[in-house]
Amino acid sequence: MDTADRFFDSACRLLAVRDYFTEELRQKILAKGATAEETEAVIKKLSRFNYLNDTKVLEKYVAEIISKGKGINYLKRKLFEKGCSSLLSSCDLAAFYPFEEECAAAERTLARLGEYEEEKLVSKLISRGFSTAAAIEAVKKRKG
Repeated sequence: MDTADRFFDSACRLLAVRDYFTEELRQKILAKGATAEETEAVIKKLSRFNYLNDTKVLEKYVAEIISKGKGINYLKRKLFEKGCSSLLSSCDLAAFYPFEEECAAAERTLARLGEYEEEKLVSKLISRGFSTAAAIEAVKKRKG
């Protein structure tokens, strides 16, 4: 087994456990000692077999973030931390996490919080990664 096959097998084992964004997997393969050329060959082969699909992974990741009661800014920060900053610029995150859905998630989060002043509630939602607009909208709906 040559090194390219070894890195491909390693990547397949990683993907068997959970989905990865392309850039995340690229970093994992490089960390295992692959050269840039070997890494790109593995990524191309995985893509050819349709083992990598950033759109599908992003949909799952957004659903997970929504279920955790986090907002779109949290999503952006996590994608950046995962090394997927190119994904931030190449796709419309609002298509995956619409404003209305973010407001609904903020409202569910508010339901778990105690009674606080409006400003404090907005601040708590923003600290959980909700956009300022979604936080204000959720607090308005709670009040009204």
